[in-house]
Amino acid sequence: MLQKLRDQTQGTGFKILVGAIILVLVLFGFGATNLFLGGDPEVARVGDYAITQNTLAVEIQRERRRILAQMGPDFDASSIDPLQLSEYVTQQLVNRQILYQTASGLGVEIPPEVVNESLIASEAYQVDGQFNEAVYRQTLQMMGYNPVDFLSEYTAALSSDKVRDAITDSTAMTDWELAEIVRVVNQRRDFAYLNLAVEAYLDEVEVTEEDVEIRYEEEAAVFMTELTVDASFISLSVDELVDAPSIEVTEDEILSLYEEERSASLSDERRASSHILIQVNEERTDAMAEELITQAAIRLRQGEAFEDLAREVSEDPGSAKQGGKLDIAGKGIFDAEFEQALWDLTDHGEVSEPIRSQFGYHIIRLDGIEQKDYPDLESQRETLAQKVKRSKAAELFAETARRLEDGAYDEQNALIATAESEGLMLNRAEGISESQPGEGVLGHTSVVNALFSDDVLSGNNSGGIVLGEEQIVFVRVDEQYPPELKPLESVRDDIQASLAREKARLLIDEYKTQAMARLEAGESATEVARSLGAQWIQVDGVMRNLRNPRETEIPPSIREFAFQLPRPSEGERSLGIADMDNGAALVTLTRVTQGDIDATSQAEVAELRRVVEGRAGQLQLQSLLQSAEAELGVERPASVMPEA
Repeated sequence: MLQKLRDQTQGTGFKILVGAIILVLVLFGFGATNLFLGGDPEVARVGDYAITQNTLAVEIQRERRRILAQMGPDFDASSIDPLQLSEYVTQQLVNRQILYQTASGLGVEIPPEVVNESLIASEAYQVDGQFNEAVYRQTLQMMGYNPVDFLSEYTAALSSDKVRDAITDSTAMTDWELAEIVRVVNQRRDFAYLNLAVEAYLDEVEVTEEDVEIRYEEEAAVFMTELTVDASFISLSVDELVDAPSIEVTEDEILSLYEEERSASLSDERRASSHILIQVNEERTDAMAEELITQAAIRLRQGEAFEDLAREVSEDPGSAKQGGKLDIAGKGIFDAEFEQALWDLTDHGEVSEPIRSQFGYHIIRLDGIEQKDYPDLESQRETLAQKVKRSKAAELFAETARRLEDGAYDEQNALIATAESEGLMLNRAEGISESQPGEGVLGHTSVVNALFSDDVLSGNNSGGIVLGEEQIVFVRVDEQYPPELKPLESVRDDIQASLAREKARLLIDEYKTQAMARLEAGESATEVARSLGAQWIQVDGVMRNLRNPRETEIPPSIREFAFQLPRPSEGERSLGIADMDNGAALVTLTRVTQGDIDATSQAEVAELRRVVEGRAGQLQLQSLLQSAEAELGVERPASVMPEA
């Protein structure tokens, strides 16, 4: 079953669906504001609206699904901090509710036809550029929405988006303001720098044997070896048990599995259909909707074309314009009542009587049935036999793992009897440390953590360490080798190199201070450089952002520092010292040329305007949220973590 699920998740349809879920949650992130309005604890309140623990729990699960779908199958779900996730989702729910209530207070309404058009145009529900009914319904199902609540949330989200867009898009920048920004952003600077790198002064310092010995004694803890251990371990996997002598496969088991898989495959048939929908909503009662669908059924019996009638009266936003046509889909996609009625139809073109679903009233037409051909028994015999063996191996694995767990616990200070009781090999490995674990199963982080846990280091066997779904390992420490001080000879070169760099940096600190004083006194920059055995590097017309390959040679810290220096007066220079990881640099700034909007390309000006106006719009939106939050009143009771 697990393998079947894995196979399904590799299909194009599943990937499209995952993409749709991510896109929907990124675009709207619906807050489940109409769900679970019971008496459960509040986690926040916006005005008169309470965000409850259940509401938060539902939204947290949606956010987790979005993260997991976006990060892929190799992402470790346990790395998601539950407290941070809860706080983030709570704030998102608060912000959305503020926008919802602000939009409502401003009288912002979205007509139903606009909602329908938006749904159809949304990339979240499209396949190959066309609205796909199956993807739409699967997305709702996997996000935990029923259609009525989803449409309500979608409408509220569109109204809040309208408010958001009105604010962010209303930020207009005058040409004068943009010109001033260009003056700063496209500013160019001429400067020179004298690089005093540690490597250039290593030959000027001396590290004595006494220096090395003192450092060795003072920082002995740094020069200790790691704790290492010799270990014993037992490993058991399903793969190792597949060919166990006790596992036999009978003909009945092969036949049974064949029929089971054949029936499952045939039940996966997909059906193409069309429908006419009359909704039940706030403006229309159940009886009114039933009367309208009955009239539609009469018109069909009188010979009107299904497609024409669907375009005229159907209220399904996804299919009405296509004459009621729905995408081909298997079971589990549609509403239960709708699905039952569709699968009760047997002939191509057959039309159902009106039926009621949570959407409203439908008339359904069967447009086609797609069934898969299933291979014959003989062609599948070997594969089926292997599946039976693996299934039995998995059962044997679970039973053996339980006995190993009991044996390792009872034996406590050895694993010999535990291994022998199941006919397993007791493996051994030597010289394992946390930074250099062993090979194979011993290289797994969970195994290394167990080996160096206090319990196992004290002499006990570990419990079963599960690797994936089909392997388990038990470990124990046979011998420990405590940390020892490394011989001086083995670390002498490292100590000498470290001390030399420290002394070179101290020398640079002295040189840079003296050099700066000489430059400020008016001494020639060339003479100062010569006395330091260095050379000035002149760069002109440098911008804040990289614009040409030559500028990549300028160390980033020097470039950043050059743009922090004050603009010099005409004929003067600004001086400063830039400290870097590998030393320091003297920097002299001689000219600053302001950016000119007339000399800037239209494309660059347009992009700059877009970015700056976008940031200004976001600031205005944040200001609105803060003002609205103060006006509406937002309460956050003591933090309540939702149940997992």
